[in-house]
Amino acid sequence: MSPQQSIAHYRIVAKLGEGGMGAVYRATDTRLNRDVAIKILPPAFAEDVARMARFEREAQVLASLNHPNIAAIYGVEQGAIVMELVEGADLAGPVPVDTAIDYARQIATGLEAAHEKGIVHRDLKPANIKVTPDGVIKLLDFGLAKATDESASTVNLTQSPTISMAMTQAGAILGTAAYMSPEQARGKPVDRRADIWAYGIILYELLTGRHPYGTGETVTDTLAAIVLKEPDLTALPAETPAHVRRLIERCLRKDPKMRLRDIGEARVLLGEAEPAAAAGAPSPIKRAWLPWTAAGVGLALAALAGIAWMRSGTTDPGPGTIRFSVPLPPGTSFSSANSATEWVPSPDGRNLAMIVSENGKSSLWVRPLAATAAHRLDKTEDATYPFWSPDGQSIGFFTNDKLKRIAVSGGDVSTLCAVSARTPIGSGGEGAAWSKVS
Repeated sequence: MSPQQSIAHYRIVAKLGEGGMGAVYRATDTRLNRDVAIKILPPAFAEDVARMARFEREAQVLASLNHPNIAAIYGVEQGAIVMELVEGADLAGPVPVDTAIDYARQIATGLEAAHEKGIVHRDLKPANIKVTPDGVIKLLDFGLAKATDESASTVNLTQSPTISMAMTQAGAILGTAAYMSPEQARGKPVDRRADIWAYGIILYELLTGRHPYGTGETVTDTLAAIVLKEPDLTALPAETPAHVRRLIERCLRKDPKMRLRDIGEARVLLGEAEPAAAAGAPSPIKRAWLPWTAAGVGLALAALAGIAWMRSGTTDPGPGTIRFSVPLPPGTSFSSANSATEWVPSPDGRNLAMIVSENGKSSLWVRPLAATAAHRLDKTEDATYPFWSPDGQSIGFFTNDKLKRIAVSGGDVSTLCAVSARTPIGSGGEGAAWSKVS
């Protein structure tokens, strides 16, 4: 279309862009004297009476959302959809951690409102997310992908609006394929958990500026990486809070049944501050080595179960010893044969601190036991003998002749003091304990 042409009472002003679902124009609403965006749907879509009927019903639901983080739908006119004109830039990373969390929280808030109405985006990607000059997130093209599916039982990649209607636009194809969930890539029916997968990728990109699985030269390469590879969580900035790392890992689980169940959980998690590190600091004292280093992970868990049973005052023997395997992070190996001192569970039993070797260098890693992957804490090279603070928020460790401390979420490492050479474990040599200074 050219400027000055009209669709109903909307006068075309200028073309804004073109994608898999048609061309987008800036237009003026001559009745209300406001600027709008009009997306001219492809003829194959607009001329299909049944499809347009479904699309108009979908638009009515979308128009009812009226949410500040979703671009408003004003109506459907003559094979075109009339939308709120959103001024701003496409979402892109990397951005500072605090900004990424703020954007991710707004995205989750908008998605939650749509999911509660039964609307699944199915094509969530940075190109469909705008950031206004005031820092407000706006989600675009809600429902378009869903409206083009014949039915939930016949979903396949060739019916994806981006792939089937933009076959000559390789960039657009790869852009969409890169945000498909594994089940979507396999052509299986999808639900809101596909949006949650795409959300996890977007949050990762906001923090790192790159895709967690990389992008191949072809659609096949990209989809294969999504289905077969695991995300590199170690590439996240060191200052990324632990709860944000856990959120990304839960969003990117390949089995949708194990994925984050509701995007509202992400909104709640991102609205909560990471628990502060313990106020006290570990100080070196002369004493026997920390008691838990005399036993492995399985024995420690069994001891915790026994203490809980004795305090309960019941004759119920409680759970028995729990044994499980914890695989090493890819590309790493045992730092030493003494796993009892190098693999230490947190006091609440939720995390495991471990010393492993990578490229011949030992460092401190943390593995949430509810997750499937561990992450390395930066600036902990040559770490040995880790031990937890009582509240589980900090880890003390030795490096050569120094005693140091780091928060479990990562960040700066504090050097607490110099220490003398240590004698073997169990011989009564130097140890450390946590104390609170009033």
